[in-house]
Amino acid sequence: MRSNLLFLFLLASLGLYAQPKFNSPYSRYGVGDIVQPYFANQAGWGGQTAAFHDPYHLNPSNPASYAYLRATALETGMYSKFSQYRAGEVTQNEWSGNLSHLAIGFTLKSPINEVLDREKSPWNFAMGVGLTPYSRVGYNILTRDTLPNLDDIQNNFQGSGGLYRIAWTGAAKHKNTAIGANLGWLFGKTIYTSTSVFTDTSDIKLPTFQDNIRQDINANGFVWNLGVQHDFILKRAEQDKEIPIQWITIGLTGNGKYTLKAIEDQYQIRSRGQLTNGNYADADTLSASVDQEKNLELPASFSLGIQFVKSNKLKLGAQFGLESWSNYINEARPTTMRNTFNVSAGVEYIPDFISYNKFLKRWRYRAGGYFRQDPRTVSGKNFNEIGLTLGVGLPVVLPRQQTSFVNLALELGKIGVDSPIEETYFRLTAGFTLNDNTWFYKRRFE
Repeated sequence: MRSNLLFLFLLASLGLYAQPKFNSPYSRYGVGDIVQPYFANQAGWGGQTAAFHDPYHLNPSNPASYAYLRATALETGMYSKFSQYRAGEVTQNEWSGNLSHLAIGFTLKSPINEVLDREKSPWNFAMGVGLTPYSRVGYNILTRDTLPNLDDIQNNFQGSGGLYRIAWTGAAKHKNTAIGANLGWLFGKTIYTSTSVFTDTSDIKLPTFQDNIRQDINANGFVWNLGVQHDFILKRAEQDKEIPIQWITIGLTGNGKYTLKAIEDQYQIRSRGQLTNGNYADADTLSASVDQEKNLELPASFSLGIQFVKSNKLKLGAQFGLESWSNYINEARPTTMRNTFNVSAGVEYIPDFISYNKFLKRWRYRAGGYFRQDPRTVSGKNFNEIGLTLGVGLPVVLPRQQTSFVNLALELGKIGVDSPIEETYFRLTAGFTLNDNTWFYKRRFE
């Protein structure tokens, strides 16, 4: 089982580097569209992460949650998103999709040994590693301008790429309090191009030509975040006073600003057109700068969450977060940002987790919603995002009675009401969690 988990982890990691079909006009600004840092489980009920912990699911947004693991968990997933963009009376539909995340986490103390030894320590330790996207850039925008008696100018703006984060997670728990840290590396390449084609409409009829500007930005740097969670126990099992069955979790997570190094290459070329092989006809390089080192600073953030949990029955949660985007610095592509906040809430319900003959009663039903401010400003306007979520978790019993999960989440949302471009979308995420509780099992010979 362990070798299968590692093989799947390495195989799926290759897929994260595949270039997805992605087209979002607003990803032209800042570092692109920020990817929300939650998996399919949390996506189904509003994106609850600060106070969320589960013995069989990962939550890298708050590293303290890893200390509650009772089995090794490999999580990966994929998403499909449909977006309808509206600018005035004009609409355009886009489909996109790709792998969404990949992570593995494990407890350093096998729960099997605790049962065999009949001794439970107040301490627990865990660690993990994950690869997730931080931001995505993908757009293809066409505009047209007309100058009287001179030129018809057609502009094409394109962008692709994004940033990825690979991180190591470490966590420790003593009794009802857990702390954790994510230490990682943010990296990625983004390509921005703009082409302006000048067509002469005057009587002189000058030759048509085009200006091509390409900007490549390679960014990388150290990133981190810290987290803490504490359970306030409300009720324990009557047959075993060591087992909590009802509690309230308070969770905190945050990070300081990230300072990255960005290497910029920029070229401006004037030509008579572009050939089918990608080269430019009669090209003349107007300017070029290579290996220019720029500063890139990403904001500090903070999240506070609370959840009420009735074990194997009910979860209710709410979360509030802040991000200091007004301190954002990007010397390669300067952009003005604003500080933002976000709120979310959700519920998870299990009718009967031990039902033997009614599989639907063992499902985990989820619902939630969120409101997020977007830090970017477009045409002098700020815009926000609002959405509703639905989800379900399907337990799957594998050989040797290992329980794993398939999690499905549907997000229905809208971005940019009363802004130049309004996006209405639905996003379906399918997550797969494989569990194995035999890691670090110490076999005994009598």
